[in-house]
Amino acid sequence: MPEQENALITTGPAGVPSPVYVLPGLSLPVQVVEFLTSLIADCNRRISLQLATFPNAHEEALDLAFIAHFASMQGAIKFGSHWTVRIDAHYIGGGRHYRNWEVADLGIMAIFRRGGKIEKSKLTFLESKKLYASPLKVQEYDPFHRQGMGRLLLTEDEHAEIVKPKLLKYTESSRYKAMQLGSQQQEAMHSFSKRFGIGIHYLLYNPSVLPWQIQTPVEQAPSIPENKVGMRVIPKGLVDGLTGKEKGYSPSYTDISKTFAKQFKESSDTAGWRIESFICDHFVTGNEGLVDESPDFRTMIGLLSQKTSPISSALSITFDYEA
Repeated sequence: MPEQENALITTGPAGVPSPVYVLPGLSLPVQVVEFLTSLIADCNRRISLQLATFPNAHEEALDLAFIAHFASMQGAIKFGSHWTVRIDAHYIGGGRHYRNWEVADLGIMAIFRRGGKIEKSKLTFLESKKLYASPLKVQEYDPFHRQGMGRLLLTEDEHAEIVKPKLLKYTESSRYKAMQLGSQQQEAMHSFSKRFGIGIHYLLYNPSVLPWQIQTPVEQAPSIPENKVGMRVIPKGLVDGLTGKEKGYSPSYTDISKTFAKQFKESSDTAGWRIESFICDHFVTGNEGLVDESPDFRTMIGLLSQKTSPISSALSITFDYEA
């Protein structure tokens, strides 16, 4: 293999290269990881700017924007003479739950092949929660029980509230209001995770910067040159471990930041891993996620078939080494 194709993707202390092998004897080329990191970072930037511009955005819309970013380039991409990367994104749809609760919004799969033959695959689940700007409130249920296209039909009062001029503010004390400690959803997530031996993570949607405020209705799209906060990922277990909080408490950005810093003291990320760091450094080449080395994805298929589907959207990244 040419030298540039066999480049190592990480460095240890003092810049000393540290190999990260995805298959026995094979490490991903640096250009593959740089491409993937840049692609995900661009997705992060777009969605975080969207939330900064429109704090009223529904979590489902942000999930769809995530999937749409990758769905626009479904197909194989060649890197050098040996490596091919294929991205596939799929919207499955809602209404499928574990017991009566959703346990994850997004599923991410990494599939490793050698000469087309599957040698290893990985799976992780992300449950998305957005940071709420003040004075926005979470609507836990629809009083009119609208479904499908009916959810787009707003009453006059609902419309008036949306278009009413107001200043929406994000600070580090803002909360992930749809995330509640000790809730039935958290219990369902814990049960699913324990039963199948797979960790679940929270995907936290944040604006590009904190603090941040914007007047609505928006008259002009803001310009934010750098995505300093944005999409973050944190293990669900860290949220479960928040101490001194009552049942029903919704964690703030500061709560998440403190508990993440306490657990991952060496991490340069704050309030969770950046989504590009989580996928590339902790999932694809790291220890996060369920590893399946069975032929034809038997372990993953068995897991997913237990509840028809634990997710509404899925992203898969296939790495193929051609000797």
